[in-house]
Amino acid sequence: MYKVLIVGCGKIAGYFSDFGKSNKDDNYVAAFRSNGKFELVGCVDLDQERAAKFSHSAGIPYNSDDLSKAIAKVRPDVISIATPDETHFDVTLKILEASSPLPRIIFLEKPACSDENELTTLLQRSAEVNIPIIINQSRRFSPLYQNLRASFRKERFGRLLRIDTTYYDGWCHSGVHLVDIIRYVSGLEFGNLEVVEKILDGRKKDFTYTVRGELGLEKIPVWFHGWNGNYYQIFDLDFRFSMGRLRISNFEDQVAWEEVYQNRSGERILRAQPIDLLDANESPLKNGVTAIREYLDTNRSDVLEQCLLQEIEPTMRTLWQLAHEKCK
Repeated sequence: MYKVLIVGCGKIAGYFSDFGKSNKDDNYVAAFRSNGKFELVGCVDLDQERAAKFSHSAGIPYNSDDLSKAIAKVRPDVISIATPDETHFDVTLKILEASSPLPRIIFLEKPACSDENELTTLLQRSAEVNIPIIINQSRRFSPLYQNLRASFRKERFGRLLRIDTTYYDGWCHSGVHLVDIIRYVSGLEFGNLEVVEKILDGRKKDFTYTVRGELGLEKIPVWFHGWNGNYYQIFDLDFRFSMGRLRISNFEDQVAWEEVYQNRSGERILRAQPIDLLDANESPLKNGVTAIREYLDTNRSDVLEQCLLQEIEPTMRTLWQLAHEKCK
């Protein structure tokens, strides 16, 4: 059994979960336990009361408000970092600079860090101690986007003409998902990003921007439409191809494909057609844990290629173009 230490006892760790009373694998506790090859040996939070409550509710034997003591005590193979965004760099660096024992892998929540200097430091130190850092850009583990990526490679939908997206809750906190999804599925990079509007919907120092930009050498138009999540939450993607339109709506609950066809009047219009991209039986976070297990079993770094910090690096640089190199 591989030993797991969870750092940060909040929502993504499973703080609001019913721990095993449902079939959801959308938190760390559920995802690691569902795999069968991991043992949750400890949890850490600066709030000792929260750590103790989380430990008791989740059935984790050890809890602490001191990261160094926890690492020395439980000697984890995996450390999962689910602390607030602005702490990711400091927590990760503290782990990488520990004298011993070091974990075999770090599973870090997005965004990985806050600026160029922090990114360089993490990459250098990770290489020096030979500990991979994988980022929980969770949609890279999603069968939906994995299938969409394969469809892009095969040009299944024809030529990409335009992308429109809508999001809320901060460019760096939530917009990072859209930037990374588009990079991941298309294999293309962004250029000429420009802020058109900005909304402050509750996240300090992280505006929800409306952004227009271009993708790839063909300069495909891309829009990120910022929305004030205080009204309600939207997370949508709208891909327009030469052969039709693919819409992914309501946090992936709805996936619709409309194909071009010619009506009796000779007009080229769209009509709904079945689409087989979505596999509702697989959890992205559970798939991420499976990748960690495969790496620990085989020590093959190639199983982590799509989620390593090195691969997410261009995503972070794209964000920082509009955030003055600071996402906090």
